[in-house]
Amino acid sequence: MEKQESLVQKMYYQHVIDEEHQQYPVKQLGKMLEEAQEDEALLSDIRFAQGEVYYHHLDVETAIFKWENVSGELKSWAYKNIGDAYYDLGWLDQAKDTYSGVQTEDTTLKSEIALQLLSIFAEEKNRDKVYEYLTLVLDIDPDYPGVSELARTLYEDYEDWLKAVDLSVKEAERTGDSGWYAHLLHYIRRGYTSGFQPEYFEKPARLLAQEDQPLFQEFIGELTARYRNSGHYLHWIAVMNTIFSSLELTKYPDWEMMAALHHDVYIDLTDGAYLQEEMEPLMPELLRNWEVLSSGRSTVLALAAQAAWEEVFPEKESVLNGLAQESGHNPALAAEEMLRLMESIVAWVEAEGLDPELTTEPLRQELLEVPGLSNVLEEKANNTFNRAQWIDSVGRDEAQADKTASRLSKAIRGMLTRLLEQQRSVENSLEESIHFNNEMLEQFKELHKTLEGTRTDKQKSIVESYQTMKQMQKEQFESNVPSIIKEAADVLDDTEKSAKNLHEELDVAINTRLRAYIDEDLFPVFRRSLQTWLKETEQDFQTSQNYFDEVNQNLNSAIGEETLNLQLDFELIHDWKRDLTRMINRTELPDENIMSRLEPKQMLLRNVGKFFGEMQQSKTFVQQQYRRYLESGDFQGIAEVLSYKLFFEFDLFDRAIRADVDTNYGDLVAHLEEIIETYKHHLEMTKQELANLQQNPEQFYDPLKIFDMRQKQCDRLLGSNIEAS
Repeated sequence: MEKQESLVQKMYYQHVIDEEHQQYPVKQLGKMLEEAQEDEALLSDIRFAQGEVYYHHLDVETAIFKWENVSGELKSWAYKNIGDAYYDLGWLDQAKDTYSGVQTEDTTLKSEIALQLLSIFAEEKNRDKVYEYLTLVLDIDPDYPGVSELARTLYEDYEDWLKAVDLSVKEAERTGDSGWYAHLLHYIRRGYTSGFQPEYFEKPARLLAQEDQPLFQEFIGELTARYRNSGHYLHWIAVMNTIFSSLELTKYPDWEMMAALHHDVYIDLTDGAYLQEEMEPLMPELLRNWEVLSSGRSTVLALAAQAAWEEVFPEKESVLNGLAQESGHNPALAAEEMLRLMESIVAWVEAEGLDPELTTEPLRQELLEVPGLSNVLEEKANNTFNRAQWIDSVGRDEAQADKTASRLSKAIRGMLTRLLEQQRSVENSLEESIHFNNEMLEQFKELHKTLEGTRTDKQKSIVESYQTMKQMQKEQFESNVPSIIKEAADVLDDTEKSAKNLHEELDVAINTRLRAYIDEDLFPVFRRSLQTWLKETEQDFQTSQNYFDEVNQNLNSAIGEETLNLQLDFELIHDWKRDLTRMINRTELPDENIMSRLEPKQMLLRNVGKFFGEMQQSKTFVQQQYRRYLESGDFQGIAEVLSYKLFFEFDLFDRAIRADVDTNYGDLVAHLEEIIETYKHHLEMTKQELANLQQNPEQFYDPLKIFDMRQKQCDRLLGSNIEAS
């Protein structure tokens, strides 16, 4: 065992004792200590070795004593061992102090001390300190046994993926060990690399390509998959282009996986999701790398894409390596690529919200002529179209494949032509829509003004008609009450009545006659008046509704859909009828002590009647006085009091009518206001869409130009040769 390793394992005593005496180290070391006498260097070595032996025999206190008396070059190791002893005893503070006090330039010892302190802080769950000493031990010697793996384990335990990824990248670059690349690939697959910019992986990828080509291809594939659905995809493609351009690709034989990946990236860039200015800087290098990586039919496809790029973008960077290219006649491949192109175009049309009647419906009709694709658009939505089976069937017969691809090409070109024609009419359509929305908004605003006026007018007229009708009944009642009271004087004709109870009998008679008048005369007329008012109000509502129906019809006809629905709530009439019927049926005049309302001089009559009521002279006098009072009295005040009580609930009903009418017409106003806001929003959106169209025509025309490039690529697969043009 090497000296440094023996010091780490506390086995240094085996270097002090010769091999034949190592079976009894305690005895031999004791003997050596006695013989050493005054050789201080030898004494320190022996004491150090004794400390190790006592430590292994779990006599920690003796071990510490021995190590405390070590001097010379082993002193630092002795104090490190003392720290280990404290650590084993659980005396963590003493251990930390002891470790921290060791001064040494020995990288092994520094690494061991850092690892021990790291372990203590890990037990104390002090992540900051763990990271501090982990960084320190990596800086001291990253090759120290187990250090890098310890770091990886700790980062994973802490789920600190940024540090775990960074460690794997650095260790892979430093050691060239493919195991670290495997760890990095695992992190990519689990999505732990999302916080890193694409260029971070450029150097690791180039280094990996030299070390392990299959692993490199997996690495590139996983990064592409991860960045594809992120905002960094274009950035990643640029980095990927740089990576492949930096490699001597011809040195490696099998790039089939990468050629397929470049094909997929090419489809991503040309499926309508990106504008010309976004894909243009990436395409030339992508196409060149794709060709170099390709073999067989993949080469044909890459060369067709290059030629199509040259044809559609002749002013851009050339991607061809020569003037004439190999034959590209492959109708089965053309049909397969055209199917993918058609699906890209249909998906783009749907995403843009273009009119299907003018785009996909004609395409659906044209596909009826293509074997196996007569209902592909419907089946595609239900995930029942078997792409692989269709491609396989097309590839069995070259003549049939040629015919199928040609028909697909015709259908796609027709689709692109229709899209161009449709776009030319879009601006006019938007301008017409803006004009129409403005006109409708003006009409809606005018109608809103009318409705608000109608709401106020109807609230006033309906409430006032009710109040007028009710007031007539109140006045009728109040005008009849005095005569009914006066007519009660006939009660005094009965000479047998006791004078002392005359006022009570007069009250009973008056109340009875008032109720009879209410039940037999007043309320029957009041009922008829209420019914007439309800009928007239309903007719008033109906007149309004007839106007609203006409407005609904006219404006909805102009709009082209049933948007406006001004509909009054006629249930309100039934609710009023129910409430008024209940009120009139339960309303009755309470007993009223009319004679108790006498003025002071009439009150004297009551008292006279009580005290002298049975004396004939007094009785006659009292009756004469009551008669005179009834005949000459002014009972208008009493009539108004009784009227207030009788019509109290009907007076409160004024408020209910006012609130209900306001709500009935107010709901129409709210409905109209909602429509106005909708049209305002639609108008602003249409204006914005027109502005975008006029300011950014590339948003529409760029995808069509890119689709045209793919169309030309597919067409070249049907030709005899692929040439730059």
